[in-house]
Amino acid sequence: MAKSPRRLGLVRARGQSMVEYAVVTAALMGFTVMGWPFLVQLLNALQRYFGSIYYVIQSPIP
Repeated sequence: MAKSPRRLGLVRARGQSMVEYAVVTAALMGFTVMGWPFLVQLLNALQRYFGSIYYVIQSPIP
């Protein structure tokens, strides 16, 4: 029993979509892991920014 060309094309198409899904997922995870230190620095900067705004609001000088 030989597989028909049409059926073989469907198998290849499903395989290609799984490979693309795996590559996109790996890229997103890789960028997340590699970008983690930068994200931590951004959150620390945001904390300092809001701290400075609170300090300015609470200052006695108008």
